[in-house]
Amino acid sequence: MKRFIVLSTIFTVNLVFHTLFAYNLKQIADKEYMSNSAITSLCQDERGVMWIGTCDGLIVYAGQKIEEYKTPHSEHFLSGNLIDNILYTGNDTYWIQTYHGLNRLDRRSNTITQYTEFQKLFFMDKDNQGNLYIINDNNSIYYYHKKEQLFKKINTTGIPISDIVSFFTDKNNRLWVVMKGYCRCYDICQDKQSGDITLLPRKTTLQYQNSLLYCFHDEEKMYYIDTDSNFYVYQIDSQKSEFIKNLKDVISTRGKISSIVQYHNQYFISFLMNGILLLEKDKHNTYQLQSLPIHCGVFCLKKDRFQDIVWIGTDGQGIFLYSTPLYSIKSTVLNHHSEKIERPVRALFMDQEQTFWVGTKGNGILKIYQYAFDKNLADCHTELVTTQNSALGSDAVYCFAQSHRNLFWIGDEEGLNYYSYHDKRIRKIPLHVDGQPFKYIHDIYETGDSVLWLASVGMGILKVRIAGTHDEPILKEAERFVINEGEMDSNYFFSIFAEDDSHLLFGNKGYGVFRFNPATRGLEPFSTHKYENVTMNNILAINKDSNGHYLFGTSFGLIQYTSDSAYQLYNAQDGFLNNTIHDILKEDSHTFWLSTNLGLINYDSQRNVFRSYGFGDGLEVVEFSDGAAYYDKKSATLFFGGINGFVSIRADGCHEQLYMPPIYFDRISIFGEQYNRGEFLTKENDKEILHLKYDQNFFSLFFASVDYLNGNNCTYYYKLKGLSDQWVNNGPESTFSFTNMTPGEYTLLVKYYNSVFDKESQVYSLIIRVAPPWYASWWAYLLYFLIALLLAALGIRSLILRSQRKKQAMLNELEKQHQKNVFESKLQFFTNIAHEFCTPLTLIYGPCGRILASGGLNKFVTDYVQMIQANAERLNHLIHELIEFRRIETGNRELRIETLDISSIIKDLTHTFIEMARSRNITFLSKIPAQLTWNSDKGFLNTIVINLISNAFKYTPEGKSIKICLEINDNDQLIIRVANEGSYIKEEDFQHIFNRYTILDNFENPADNNLSRNGLGLAISYHMAQLLKGTLKVENTPDGWVLFTLSLPSMKVTDGLESIKQQSAAYIPQIDVQIPIQFPHHDFDKMKPTLLIIDDEIEMCWFISEIFENDFNVVHLQHPEHIDPIMDEVFPNVIICDIRMPGISGIELTRKIKSNKETAHIPIIIVSSRHEMQDQIEALSAGAEIYITKPFHAEHLRISVQQVMERKEVLKNYFSSPISSFEKTEGRLTHKESKKFLQSVLKIINDHITDKELTPRFIAEQLAISPRSLYRKMEEIGSDSPTNLIKDCRLHIAKNLLMKTKKTIDEIVFESGFSNKVTFFKAFKEQNKCTPKEFRMKYLKDIHSQ
Repeated sequence: MKRFIVLSTIFTVNLVFHTLFAYNLKQIADKEYMSNSAITSLCQDERGVMWIGTCDGLIVYAGQKIEEYKTPHSEHFLSGNLIDNILYTGNDTYWIQTYHGLNRLDRRSNTITQYTEFQKLFFMDKDNQGNLYIINDNNSIYYYHKKEQLFKKINTTGIPISDIVSFFTDKNNRLWVVMKGYCRCYDICQDKQSGDITLLPRKTTLQYQNSLLYCFHDEEKMYYIDTDSNFYVYQIDSQKSEFIKNLKDVISTRGKISSIVQYHNQYFISFLMNGILLLEKDKHNTYQLQSLPIHCGVFCLKKDRFQDIVWIGTDGQGIFLYSTPLYSIKSTVLNHHSEKIERPVRALFMDQEQTFWVGTKGNGILKIYQYAFDKNLADCHTELVTTQNSALGSDAVYCFAQSHRNLFWIGDEEGLNYYSYHDKRIRKIPLHVDGQPFKYIHDIYETGDSVLWLASVGMGILKVRIAGTHDEPILKEAERFVINEGEMDSNYFFSIFAEDDSHLLFGNKGYGVFRFNPATRGLEPFSTHKYENVTMNNILAINKDSNGHYLFGTSFGLIQYTSDSAYQLYNAQDGFLNNTIHDILKEDSHTFWLSTNLGLINYDSQRNVFRSYGFGDGLEVVEFSDGAAYYDKKSATLFFGGINGFVSIRADGCHEQLYMPPIYFDRISIFGEQYNRGEFLTKENDKEILHLKYDQNFFSLFFASVDYLNGNNCTYYYKLKGLSDQWVNNGPESTFSFTNMTPGEYTLLVKYYNSVFDKESQVYSLIIRVAPPWYASWWAYLLYFLIALLLAALGIRSLILRSQRKKQAMLNELEKQHQKNVFESKLQFFTNIAHEFCTPLTLIYGPCGRILASGGLNKFVTDYVQMIQANAERLNHLIHELIEFRRIETGNRELRIETLDISSIIKDLTHTFIEMARSRNITFLSKIPAQLTWNSDKGFLNTIVINLISNAFKYTPEGKSIKICLEINDNDQLIIRVANEGSYIKEEDFQHIFNRYTILDNFENPADNNLSRNGLGLAISYHMAQLLKGTLKVENTPDGWVLFTLSLPSMKVTDGLESIKQQSAAYIPQIDVQIPIQFPHHDFDKMKPTLLIIDDEIEMCWFISEIFENDFNVVHLQHPEHIDPIMDEVFPNVIICDIRMPGISGIELTRKIKSNKETAHIPIIIVSSRHEMQDQIEALSAGAEIYITKPFHAEHLRISVQQVMERKEVLKNYFSSPISSFEKTEGRLTHKESKKFLQSVLKIINDHITDKELTPRFIAEQLAISPRSLYRKMEEIGSDSPTNLIKDCRLHIAKNLLMKTKKTIDEIVFESGFSNKVTFFKAFKEQNKCTPKEFRMKYLKDIHSQ
C-alpha cells in the first residue's frame, strides 16, 4: 500500500465573494501582499514563472509566494518603476519596458542594461528565435542583434507610428504591424552566420472595411474591434475572419477595452476602467455576456502557456487566476452575518423544504430558507432559532438526523428535540434513564423499525423505541448501554455509523470503536488491537469504502481498517494537513472528504492519494468541528461546519488534464545569504554543474516545478549520489539544505510525486562540485609530499640527534661521576696528606716553642720563629678542617641534639673576638637576647658561628663594623645573622661560596676565579646547616653590608646523648686570632729607591719587607683595590705583586699599571704559588718583567729586584744621551727630527705635484718657516735642494705614467706638473739619457722579451 505526502502550501489567496464559484476565480495577491496592486503587464517564461509588472516595480510569482524582484547590486536598477510591458526572449533574458526606457535583464548574472533611446510608449515583441523587435518611430523597425549586442534599424515604408494598433509575431515567425486602416506582414529572414535580419513584405488577406479601434493577438489568432464595435476573430493560418458579436452597448457602458484572450470557446474581454466580461456561446449558438465578479479596472490578461488558466491583472485588486476545476468550493463565514453567529458550527442539515439548518455551540440554530449553492447568503432569508424563541432545549446544538416520520431529530446539550414539518416548530422530548435526564447527544440514528439510537458524550449509548403518531412521536422502552460500569469519562461517544439497521458501530473517545451485540445485549469492542498511540482510540468519525475497508477518523489521523492485523494510518507525517479528523463524508464509492483543523482533504481510497484544500485554496473556514458534516444527495453538495462558518463543495467541473511540470534549479543560499544561480552554474555536455568553493559548504538549493493548480499536492524527494543512495522524503518543501559538505563531486537527483495524478516527475540531475581548499589541491599535496620527505629526514636526523644526545648524556653522567670520583679522590688525598702532615708539623711547632721558651734571643730570631710557629698553627687548622669535612662527607659525624642555652653560647663566642676587633680598630656589635634556649647540635652550632664571625673579620677593613644578632622568627625558627661592611660579593659568586667542589678546585686552581681563599670553613658550615634541617644564605644589603643568615628549626633531642658524647668529641674550629706583626719603622729616605709590596698575606708582606728594608723605602699594600692613592703618594721604583688576591688579581693589576703612561715604565715582579707555564706566559704578556714562583729563595728575589733596577738605569742613561736622538739609515746616522721634517716636505710635494705654484717658497709657507730656513734645513739633513727635490718627484711620476698607462706625452707633462713640454723633455733626458718615447719603447720591449 502506498503512502504519499500531500500538503497544502499556504500562499496568499483571498476569496472575492464567499458564495460565487470561489474556486474558479482565485485572487492570488492583493495590495496587502504586493508593493503595488495595479498590474500593468504579465509575462510567463519557459519555466512557467509569472513576471508581473506593476506601477511600482517588478514581481515574480512561481506558485509559492509573491516576491518583489531585486538585483543584488545597487548599480543595477530599472530605468523606472512603472512597468509597461515585459517580454521573455529565452536564455534567462527579459526585456522590461518602462516610461523612461528599455531594460535588458540577464538572470544568469542578475544584471540590468538600460537603453534610454527607447522612451515613452513603444511597441515590442519577439519572434520564435528570441529576437526582439521594436517600433519607436515612423517607418522604422529595430531589432536587437545578439552577437553584436546592440540594436539595428530596418527601414520600411507605410508604417506611421500614430496609426499602429498592434505589433506582434505569429507562430510562423512572421512579423505583423496592424494599423487602423490596413496592416503589414513581413517574413523574417536571418543570416545564420552574421545574425543580421531582413524583413520581406508578404501579402495578407486581412481586410477590414472600418478602421480599427483595438487589436489583440496570440500566436494563432487576432482579435480586433472596428469603429462600429464589431468584434472579429482572424485565423492566421486559414486567413479567415469570423464575426463574433457587436459590443457597442458594452463599450459605451464599460469604456475602453484593455485586452482580449480566448479560453476554450469563451472570450475574456477586460476593460481598462470597469471589470471583465466572459463571452460564451449558449445552446442556440449565440454569444452571451457574463460578468465576472471583479469590480475594478483590468489592465491586462494572459493565457497561461502550460495550464488551463487565465491570468487577470487588475487596477487595485492585484492578480486573479481563473480556471475550471473539478470542484467548486464556497466558504460561508458567519461571524460577519447580521445574526452575529460567533460560536462554532456543530451540526448541518438540509430539510425537505430546502431550508438549510446550521446548529451552533451556543448561538442556537441558523435557518437559511431556500438555500442554493449559487446564492449569496445576503440574498437569502435567514432566521435564528434559540431557546428564547422556541422550545429548543439548549443553544448548544450537536446533531441533526433524518427520520422516517414527518420530522427530523435535533440533539443538543440538554437532550433530544425534533422539528415537525406539520406545525413548523421545534418540540422537546423529555428523556430520562434511571431517573436521570439523558443529555449531551452528539449523534442520532433512526432504524426502519422505529428504533432510535442516541450517542452521548458522557452518558453512553441509548436505545429508544418510537411510538405515537407520524407527526407527534413518543419514546418508549429506553435502554442504556455503557462501558466501564458507566464511568462518565469512559462513555464519550461521538458518532454512530450504520452499515444497515442491524449493524451499528459507535465511536468512543479514548476506547475505540464498539458495536452492539444482540446476543449479550451489550457493547463490545469492534477492535482489540492496541495501537501505538493512545489518541488513535479517540474515534471522532466512522465510514466505509466500497472495498469493505473501514475508515476511522481519530485524533491521530485516519485509520484505514481491515482487521486488527491489517490497517494503515495516514496523518501529518504522510501529508495530511493535520492529525485530527473531525468527520468523514463519502462522495462516491471511493472518494471521501475529511475535515481537519487546517482544512479539508479529498481522499481517494482506491488509489490511496490525497488532495488538500486549505486557506491557500480559497477556504476561509479551515478549522472544523467534530461531527459537523452533511451530504445533500439532492444537490450533490457536501457541507462541513467550522469555528467561524461552513464550507460547501460541489463537483461541477471537468477533470484536470495531466500536467507534470519539469523541475528547475531556481537559486542558491550560502550561509543564509541569497545568491543568483548564474554566479555558480555552468553547463557541460547538457549537464548543469554547480561550482562551489570549499568554504561555501553550508548551502541551500531552491528548486521549483511551477504548477499553479496542484503545486500544493506535490511531495519532493532527493538523493545525493556520493553520500547516499536512498531517496529522502522532503515533504512539500522544494528547498534542500546541505551542511559541511566535504570537497568533491556529487550528483543531486530531485523528483516529486503529484498525488492528484498519482504520478512521479522526471528526475532532475545537478552536478555539485565543491572545490578543495588550497591546502587540498594537487600542488598542495605535492608540497605535503615534499614536507613529508623533509619531516622524515628531520625525523631521522632527530633520532640521530636524540641518540647522540642520549649518548652525550651518558658521557656527561659518566663525566659527572668521574668528576665526583675525582673530587672524592682529591678529598681523600687531601685528608690522607693532612694526616701525614701532622708529624712534620709537630716537629716544626714543638721546636719553635722550645726556641722561644729558651730566652735570650735577638729580635730577628724571635720574629722569624714566631712567624714559623703561627703559620704552622694555620696549617694545622687547615688539616683539621679537611679531616672534619671528610667526616661529614662520609657520614661518620652523627647529630647530637640537646637543649642549649643559645644566648650564653653566642655571647661566649663573641667575647673571644673582642680583642681582635680592638686590635684592628673594628666595631664589633652584638644583639643577643637573654635566656634563649634551643634544641640543636652544640658542636655544629659553634663551628658555624665561629666560621661566620672569622670570615667577617677576615674581610672587614680597619675602621669598619661587624654585627651579629640572634632571634626567633614567626615561623618558629632560630635566626642568626652575621654581617660585615666594607666588602662586596659578586652575585655570580654566591653559588660558589658554599660549594665544596669549587673550593677544592680553588685550592688546586686558585687563579681561575677571583674567589678569596676561604678554606673549607663556609662549605663545612653550609653542610652542617643542611644536616640541622636549616639553611645558610648570603646577600649584599643595599647599605653596603655582606649578610650571612643562618636559619635553624628546633629538633628533637637525641636519645642516649651521653653515650654518643663519649664515642666522639665535637670539632671546634680554631679561632684565627692573628699575632700582630710589627713592621720596622724607618724614616723615608729620598736617596733610596721605593719598593711597593702588594699581597693580602700580612706575613708575606713582612717577610719581603724585611729582605729589602736596608736598601729600599718599603711600602706594603694588603688591599690591591687601593692601588691608586698609594701610586700617587709614593710613586714606587719597583713593584712586587702576588697573583691570588681578593677583589683584583695580580695579573689584572699589572695590566692596569702598564696601561697608564705615567706608570707603564715601573718594573713589576710577579710572585706566585702557581708553577704552570701558562700562568707565567699570561703574567709576562700582561707586562710583568719577572715571574718568581713560591716558595722562593730570598736571595733570588733580591737579585731579581737588583737586575730590574740596573736595567732601568741603563735605559735611562741611553735615552738621556744625544745618540738616542739618531737612527741609522742607509749607513748614515739621521736625526729622528730631521727624518720627520723630510717626510713633511715630501708630503707637501706629493699633494701639490700638479700645482704650477709648487715652489720652495710655497713649501716654506706650508711649513710656517722662511725659504732660507728651508734651504738650510735641507742642507743639514744632507738632502738635495728643494728645487731638485720637486723636479725628481715630478720625473718619478712621469716615469710611472709612461710605464703603466697609454696616455700621451702631453697628458703626462700636465699630470706630472711640468710647466711646458721643453722643460720636461730636457729634464727627463738629462736624468734617463733618453727621450720619454724611447723610454716607453724600451720598457715595452723588455716586458715582451720576458
